[in-house]
Amino acid sequence: MFHVNETYEWLDSQGKIDVVCKALADPIRRSLLKILGEKQYFCHLDGETVNGVCVQDLSKLLKLPQSTVSRHLSILRQAGLVGHEQKGTWHYYYCRVETLKKLERWIQSMIPKDLDKEDEKANF
Repeated sequence: MFHVNETYEWLDSQGKIDVVCKALADPIRRSLLKILGEKQYFCHLDGETVNGVCVQDLSKLLKLPQSTVSRHLSILRQAGLVGHEQKGTWHYYYCRVETLKKLERWIQSMIPKDLDKEDEKANF
């Protein structure tokens, strides 16, 4: 179970909350994250299976230049939202779910318990 102290430790010790929120503020980065989070891509490179999506494929999906996609992926990587694997000259990206889960727990820690129960009553 995730405790509030761990939430604040994650935020304070790593100082990532601002970086993560800023990364998520851009619609292109949210689109990239959604693509990477929705599907498991298994590309094949020299007979080896690679989990992730290359910049070229992401560029085609979003109809954006590769340089734009690469720049946004770099910001997502710095925020810890996207992982990266390099095979030769190819770069493959995947969603890092653990960072999203930490952010979710941080947001949930700010919801007052009484408010949460009142919302449940209102939904019935």
